[in-house]
Amino acid sequence: MKLCKDNYTVEFDDRGQIVSLRSGGKEFVGEVLPLLQFRLRNGEETEVYTSNEADVVFLEEANGHITISYSYKALDLNFRVHVVCSQRMEYTLSFENKTGKCIEWIDFPQIAVPNDLVCTGGSGRVIIDVNEGLLIEDMKAKEDFYPYSYREMEYPSEGLYEMFPAAVQSQFLAYYDDVCGLYMAAEDKERGIKGINFGPYGENAIKLQFRHYPGVCAQDTNYDLPYAMVMDIFRGDWHDAAELYRTWFEGNLPAGLQKTEENKSLPEWYLDSPLVVTYPVQGIHDMDEAKPNRLFPYHNVLPYLEDIAEKTGSRIMDLLMHWEGTAPWAPPYVWPPLGGEALFQDFCEELHKRNFVLGVYCSGISYTVHSNINKYNNKEIIEKEDLKRFMCAPPDGGEPISKICQGQRKSFDMCISQDFTKQVLCEEAGKMASSGLDYIQILDQNHGGTPYFCYSEKHGHPPVPGKWMVEHMTDFLQKLKETVGEHVLLGCESAAAEAYVPYLNLSDNRFNLNYYPGRPIPLYGYIYHEYLQNFSGNSVCSLDLIDIHRSPDCHLLRVAHSYLAGDMMTLVINQDGEIVWSWGERDFSLLPEREPLLHFIKSATAYRRCIGKKYLVFGKMIKPCTVKSNAVAMYKPGSDEFRDYPAVLTTAWQASDGSRVQFLANYRKQEEVCTINLEGTKGARLLDEAGSVIQVLEDGICEIKMPPCCVRMIAFSV
Repeated sequence: MKLCKDNYTVEFDDRGQIVSLRSGGKEFVGEVLPLLQFRLRNGEETEVYTSNEADVVFLEEANGHITISYSYKALDLNFRVHVVCSQRMEYTLSFENKTGKCIEWIDFPQIAVPNDLVCTGGSGRVIIDVNEGLLIEDMKAKEDFYPYSYREMEYPSEGLYEMFPAAVQSQFLAYYDDVCGLYMAAEDKERGIKGINFGPYGENAIKLQFRHYPGVCAQDTNYDLPYAMVMDIFRGDWHDAAELYRTWFEGNLPAGLQKTEENKSLPEWYLDSPLVVTYPVQGIHDMDEAKPNRLFPYHNVLPYLEDIAEKTGSRIMDLLMHWEGTAPWAPPYVWPPLGGEALFQDFCEELHKRNFVLGVYCSGISYTVHSNINKYNNKEIIEKEDLKRFMCAPPDGGEPISKICQGQRKSFDMCISQDFTKQVLCEEAGKMASSGLDYIQILDQNHGGTPYFCYSEKHGHPPVPGKWMVEHMTDFLQKLKETVGEHVLLGCESAAAEAYVPYLNLSDNRFNLNYYPGRPIPLYGYIYHEYLQNFSGNSVCSLDLIDIHRSPDCHLLRVAHSYLAGDMMTLVINQDGEIVWSWGERDFSLLPEREPLLHFIKSATAYRRCIGKKYLVFGKMIKPCTVKSNAVAMYKPGSDEFRDYPAVLTTAWQASDGSRVQFLANYRKQEEVCTINLEGTKGARLLDEAGSVIQVLEDGICEIKMPPCCVRMIAFSV
């Protein structure tokens, strides 16, 4: 069955497989796949089937509407697929399930695009909104990097599973090359649980995967997928794919979401672009024995913060790690803080006197049995109160287990559906908020705000993952916000996934992880920046991703990327007040150059707080004019492999009044020359931090000299 439309031609075979999808001479089908694949579950017993194994397949088409029926007689199971082929393709699905088993997940619609990525000599790329945006040009690099290599999502959960809403923050994938691209998205207003990922399919193809979790019990025999899966053709690059998704998102906002410019409940400091400075007050590393370091008592840090504030022209958010009076990274009980409430509150007041703000890291929705770095132990209370009954249960109904931070602690993952989970975390958050602090990164480990898989048959939810997880997490976050009040902001590790954006206003970005498998791109900022801000995070694992000895510019590269994505910048310091490459280091014999870094932050902050505020704080990202500059090699540790990055980075922005600007950032300690293509514009002006005109730029290709470690703003003529 072949259908020809203005911008594509699609062909299905007699089993409903997509055997060809073409546009502009480009074939998007690299390998033919069954249209759908699904897994049945009964406790720990599972069976996987595809649509090609159906006993009876029936196809019919009328006026661009295709209906495909699949019948599995031995299973007493039927699927019905409806495809609408118009300007784009829309796929919907329903099933009648009388197997007596749950349909745990469905991969639908299945397509494998050609593996003609840049590394193979082609021009293909794949993008996914994982950890704020990842562009892949080499499938081997992705598969060699454990957190991002394709793997099945199973119990117990992992924080960096490619799951939505979680570390995958948006419901779309895109593949494109120099000819055109294929955009795939779930237009799910309820934002239920999905696996969104891609991986190699043989040597010549890449499978784009959308795994849907119906989340219904076996006795719920009839189910309609409550949203459409869409495929669309686009031309351009990742900005153009992101624009398709942003258009849908803005027409289907999560309940209660407001643009930052309109949100009167946000505290004043949030709009003042604070510089985040983070450090531990116990030990120097995640796995150190929990003993106070030289930044305890808390006041010891004040001279360092004052120096950084003066040299950068910044307000400071002091963000504490290893501050808990129980044990570091040992949730849920974190209060009282190290040294007691009075000492902590006095420090908070001293920060506020300086117009600084205070935040703390926490460690997510887990329940600690015992700490591995001090003598903290909850085993007795767990046994006495039978608390295991509230934990995420495995499919076999056996002992709960966890993979999350088991080096630091022995713990269980709490099920988000349970009142106990919500109550204990709200109580702890209330204690923290009472101290007068300003920010709680309360969902560390729960990347994007995700809860964990639970298969319990006793918790009142279906015994499989599903939308119930998002509903309960949303209910919990609402209760949490009510508990802490408007003056305290909340966040998670990695930027908040789309479903949780209304509640997690400031989160700890993890874009730095994307340097190893591919290229970080500000995809998240492109879609969501008008609604919230984030900070660039503590950069954990960065030394595993780029060689600091052969790539000394890598620290400023990360700071510049974060700034241009619209994020608040972050510095990590050690117990001597020295700026270090990232959290999680032990060796401080080589440090980033301090003065160039502070100079860059001063330049960047001046724009963000003054003439660039309506763009970088309140505006929305738009596709930039093309900028070309020298290439800078960033080497992988222990390897001669490297990836080139432009010496001058750029993003473009539009304010609510319609005015447009483009920012340039030179993160190098030397002058760099770049060109910008202003063809088709009315020209522009290059402005310094005070708004003075440095250079008038005419319509056409213009050369710009960028001083070392600085930012410049281009204001477009109207």
